[in-house]
Amino acid sequence: MRRTTQAARFLSLILVCAFIAGCGSDTGLVKVKGKVTLNGQPLEGATVEFQPTAADGSPSSGQTDANGRYELMYAFDTPGAMPGEHIVTIRTAGTFFDDEGNEIERQERVPAKYNTRSELTRTVEHGSNTINFEL
Repeated sequence: MRRTTQAARFLSLILVCAFIAGCGSDTGLVKVKGKVTLNGQPLEGATVEFQPTAADGSPSSGQTDANGRYELMYAFDTPGAMPGEHIVTIRTAGTFFDDEGNEIERQERVPAKYNTRSELTRTVEHGSNTINFEL
């Protein structure tokens, strides 16, 4: 009986350790940043979206700054993207909000082959990625 109790405790301890290790904070996401230029000039205010080609993948996106630089976010406060092949869209059209919360409608400045009919694909590798786009 005592041997069975010790074995049960040992098995329980192993299961708890496996659960804790499996539920860690490692999301599997990797850092992706880069720069977007249009006709040789930094593209400010563009949305860059990486959509994994894998059926179970979720997209990551980022906004370009005044220098055309972006960093992908998987969720509001979670930086990164899933490793693997992605279809990339880059667009400037849409409704945005300025620093005071005013709604701004922007027209599309990026050719359709980079957004609504995107031909862009990129592979996100494990580790840190710098992926630039010269449109």
